[in-house]
Amino acid sequence: MENKLNHPALEQYALKYSDLLAEQLFFDKKSISGKEILNNMPVKQVGLFVLYNLFKRWKVEMGQLKSPYFNYEHKDVKIKLQELMNVLSKNILVSKEDFVPLLNKAIEDTLLLTLSPLRFFEELVDSFRGEAPNSTEVKELQQFVKINSHMRDALLTAWASSNKESNVLDIAFEGLNASPADVNETLRPFNKLLPIELDNFLLEDFSESQHDELIDDDEDGNIEFETIHTQFSSQKKTILADTLGFESTHISLKSMLTINQKFMFVNDLFDGNSDDFNKVIDFLDSCDNKEVVQKFLNRNYINNGHWKLESPQVKEFMGVLDKRFG
Repeated sequence: MENKLNHPALEQYALKYSDLLAEQLFFDKKSISGKEILNNMPVKQVGLFVLYNLFKRWKVEMGQLKSPYFNYEHKDVKIKLQELMNVLSKNILVSKEDFVPLLNKAIEDTLLLTLSPLRFFEELVDSFRGEAPNSTEVKELQQFVKINSHMRDALLTAWASSNKESNVLDIAFEGLNASPADVNETLRPFNKLLPIELDNFLLEDFSESQHDELIDDDEDGNIEFETIHTQFSSQKKTILADTLGFESTHISLKSMLTINQKFMFVNDLFDGNSDDFNKVIDFLDSCDNKEVVQKFLNRNYINNGHWKLESPQVKEFMGVLDKRFG
């Protein structure tokens, strides 16, 4: 679901959820162990992110170890420090005060990984400051990032072949056909403690007033492509394809779609079925004119209520089609 996220709403939910969960976890104790972090979390990915962020902080602290008297760079010292890390990892004990910030960040990361995985992985790439992760960091990512693991592995594979931050995401996801994990299924465990209103996390691409201007229906609820094209032209609105320089109406739809759009359309409009998405895109690309496209979409997706014309995903999809056939 690569929609525009309402980050303040996401952060507010994470804060409320972490407060409620912390009250449960520390109801009769002052500290929590690593085993309890993994076993007592309603959402497993949250517990994994807590430990992942904890270990990252520990590595930062260890990296700051310097002394005019001792050589921390000696290989024997590094080996012993790693052994210490292994022992400490089995003896984690965190107070509530120190645990809550870790928990809050882990919840935010889990929601981002679920709702906008591309954004999550973009931020992950940024966190490495243009460098590819080393073998230890790769193992950590495999151990701690479990949701959308196919995207994680695609990124790690791309990183292995190119450590250039500017194109590693394109290499990773350009040919990836599998859709992201089902959002509702992944978020369901959250609802047991604090129900999620998914619409609160998403931002509309257009206002309600713009919606009435951009998309009109005929009496049967069918799509009117001419209205879309006219409004985009007269009001000089731009869609994402415009910003990428697609001027010809004969460019294939697949080449017009960004990685974000592909993930969004597969997940939100085709129920996560990438095969159906590819078949429909191939068919639409073979159409000679927008009238054929209009009839096909009305018959298969609009009139039966499968697609809602007011949804931002449908509006963006129609905008791309109008650019292709306008």
